[in-house]
Amino acid sequence: MNEIIFSSYGRQLFSRTGVKRMLWSAAKTVALGGMFVWSFEDHWLRIERREMPLRGLGPDLDGATIAHVSDLHLSPIVMERYLHHCVNAINELGVDFVAITGDFITGPRQYARRIARALKHLSPRVATIACLGNHDYGIFHPSGFGQTRGLADFLSEQLGHSDIFVMLNESRTFRVGNSLLQFVGVEDYWSPRFNPLLAFEMTMSHIPTVALVHNPDAAVQVAHCGAQWVLAGHTHGSVMPDGRVGGKVLPTANRQFSAGQYSLGDDRHLYVNRGLGYGRRWNLNTRPEVTVFTLRAAEAPVG
Repeated sequence: MNEIIFSSYGRQLFSRTGVKRMLWSAAKTVALGGMFVWSFEDHWLRIERREMPLRGLGPDLDGATIAHVSDLHLSPIVMERYLHHCVNAINELGVDFVAITGDFITGPRQYARRIARALKHLSPRVATIACLGNHDYGIFHPSGFGQTRGLADFLSEQLGHSDIFVMLNESRTFRVGNSLLQFVGVEDYWSPRFNPLLAFEMTMSHIPTVALVHNPDAAVQVAHCGAQWVLAGHTHGSVMPDGRVGGKVLPTANRQFSAGQYSLGDDRHLYVNRGLGYGRRWNLNTRPEVTVFTLRAAEAPVG
């Protein structure tokens, strides 16, 4: 089930400022790994609703909700005012948790302060949790090109000031009534700091666990560490076309993990969010997305 919310922000796209922004975005296409769709439809926000069955979930969390978003990419392309519209839409959903799977910014430190300012207005009933994406370390690719020293830690600090728990290979446990839920956040798959074993070190196997990781290529490894669900982003709803350029700019090991829900076997699941930022949108199926999960207690598998 999904709903579509239209943001009037898109109508401003062809103002004088909007045309300048288009030209800037064309020049920065490679930095975001793809195209910027110059149409009104890229501002239609898709609300995707799913159930999230979890073994061991207590009754006080049965029916709780998580809003999952990713790839905000605050930058000269994706404007702060647009993200304020998205924050308002998320708040209207009245969820218990907000989970953000990275790529908050594309740009220097000034954008870290600005994204923290925009997201401080999120108002889930319990908490906002997050992990980082490759762009949160700089304009960053697997070769190490474009890393900005200290950016990830500075961004995490700024987000912390806005009551967003950024998990850098670590976990957090939340209690609602007598029920517990663990979230684990893993640093980006392309970062030398990626370490899922460290992230799960303090988790308890009897507590249901949801993991956040930016790149879905890491999902199988993260799930095997103990997550029943892995939430990811990175793809913007589609994988880079295969070839020499795509293989270097956005190398993808698991090309089937482009958008939506996937089984990882052993009753473990992956969901790949299409992202909020409106860069690299190939078609109408890749509109910006907020995924709303309703938690449900699931029976343990027999045998």
